[in-house]
Amino acid sequence: MKVKITAKEVLKPALSLFVFCLVMTLLLAGTNLLTKDMIKEQELKTEETARKVVFASADSFEAKDGYFLALKDGETIGYIFTTEADSYGGALKVMTGISEAGKVTGVSILSIDDTPGLGMNAKNESFRGQYLQDVPAAGFEVVTDGGAGEGEINALTGATITSKAVTTAVNEAVSQFNNLKAGD
Repeated sequence: MKVKITAKEVLKPALSLFVFCLVMTLLLAGTNLLTKDMIKEQELKTEETARKVVFASADSFEAKDGYFLALKDGETIGYIFTTEADSYGGALKVMTGISEAGKVTGVSILSIDDTPGLGMNAKNESFRGQYLQDVPAAGFEVVTDGGAGEGEINALTGATITSKAVTTAVNEAVSQFNNLKAGD
């Protein structure tokens, strides 16, 4: 027995699927168009809050080319850098404050998409607080034995990739700081 398939039997479901996909695409594009300004505004608020966290002693901030100056009574007391690194769950965005004297004043994770309960622990103060020390000339190093000394960061248990990614981002800020200070 031979089964005959007509063009109508093929085209009708294909056309229905095409129309459905087209409508969904238009709805998603419209939603994106309506929310993109709100998303950008929320990102700016998050970054403003993070600047206050990574440099709490500053009373204002001034945008420069690729970084922010942390100011107190109009005088520069430090710098704030936003850097990125590749982590376990994708791109990781970190904001780092560094004082004029070369001490990290704060580290804030702006975006991370790592494993909950492991890599996401990088947001915890117990991890981020390890960076609050003088900037090592060669940058920070991640250690896994739990015995971090000066210039070293204890890796998060089960999240060494995330620990190294945060450290890479902080070290990029350190590099930008060193380049900035070398140009003074």
